[in-house]
Amino acid sequence: MKRSAQQLTKMIQRSVRQLTATQAFAEWFTGTKATDGDVVVINNSFIYRKPLIRTSKNDQYLCLKVKGTQVDTKNVFSGRPGDVNSDFKLLRAKLANLRPLEPLDQALQTELKRLGRLVFVLVGELRDVPAEVSVDHDLVGALRFDRSADIAASLQNAANGKRAIVVNQLTDPESAWNTVKPQLEQEVVDDLSKLEAAFGVAFEKLQDEARLKLVLPSTTASKTAASFMTRLRQSVSDQRRLYESALQQRTRAGATADGHLREVMRIAYDFADDAIKVLQLLVSVADLKAVVSWCTVKEHFDVAEAFRNLPWTKSHKKPSLERYREIIGGARNRAFHNLLPFDRTIEADLEGVDVKARRLTLLPAHGRRKTTVPFDYEDREMVEILTELTRAPELAVSGDFWKKNVVVMKTFEKLLESTEDALWALNGAETDGS
Repeated sequence: MKRSAQQLTKMIQRSVRQLTATQAFAEWFTGTKATDGDVVVINNSFIYRKPLIRTSKNDQYLCLKVKGTQVDTKNVFSGRPGDVNSDFKLLRAKLANLRPLEPLDQALQTELKRLGRLVFVLVGELRDVPAEVSVDHDLVGALRFDRSADIAASLQNAANGKRAIVVNQLTDPESAWNTVKPQLEQEVVDDLSKLEAAFGVAFEKLQDEARLKLVLPSTTASKTAASFMTRLRQSVSDQRRLYESALQQRTRAGATADGHLREVMRIAYDFADDAIKVLQLLVSVADLKAVVSWCTVKEHFDVAEAFRNLPWTKSHKKPSLERYREIIGGARNRAFHNLLPFDRTIEADLEGVDVKARRLTLLPAHGRRKTTVPFDYEDREMVEILTELTRAPELAVSGDFWKKNVVVMKTFEKLLESTEDALWALNGAETDGS
């Protein structure tokens, strides 16, 4: 094998060793009473997939042989043992139904040859691209975005004889306008309100049209801090630190912790919504590219374990991403959207109240059934108005859940890092005969 392929082999072997060193694996292996020649199959997907993961599991699994009574992690194989639904599976040698196993170095060569280049979009370098839109004004004809500009906004000469406003960010139009306004006041004789309105329209258009350019790395490129995955990981790290800080402040605040708990919920909600989309991507990539799964098997397992260790009632053997999002979303919605101060459904006692019926409509035309009132009565409109009031669903989430959610964030952050490292190693890998 070439040197870069050897690096991948070591990465996979290290990931397997770390996985088999976990308490979860040790407890499972002890219970199997494995004997010499048996084969341990490591699952290639640990998260409960339905309904969010649309790709199919890869049919290749990392396998280890049992030597004596211990699992041999020095020699890793690839195998196709059929469906595997648990984290680990033991195939008994004495049953004589073991399918042939392929040594890792041979399987790796096959996977490298069919890896393709599209997967390296994930580590492509992001570059700012200048953008420009027109401004509907006699003095200023263009609004231009240039990340390298020194200040938030400035006036420059434009090619058409008009002026151009140059901004270095696309998120705060008010700040940009306030920065350039003193310069404009010196040049605009009339009221600035017309130009301000034109600037606002142009800024929104600039936000829509501005682009980042993603450049795939060459096979000799080195890891860059400007890659797509690096940006993702940095964002996750930032959110995790903010989450931990809010959680610590909540613990210290005691009786006045509600505000900090709301911040915990806010960050957790944003994380759950976006992180699950990224996790869907990572699991799907692992489905489609077996070698990516092999390089990151330990980190995928750790994320699943972090989900499993959350204090929730599981309806499935594997942790559910959908249920995770529902729990955090429900807790957050109750905290942020419950304006009405009621924690239970209200039932009014209307005994003795007469309902004065108006009419009962039977067999309406099929096309009008949704607009037809089947039973009309006096004060029906009042009842409909009152029943529009609802409350957020009751969802109790323990403090322990928010604490253990830190581990979910950390393991997810580590999965991003290991996937990034694997892709960079794969990017420079060479196959035999290449």
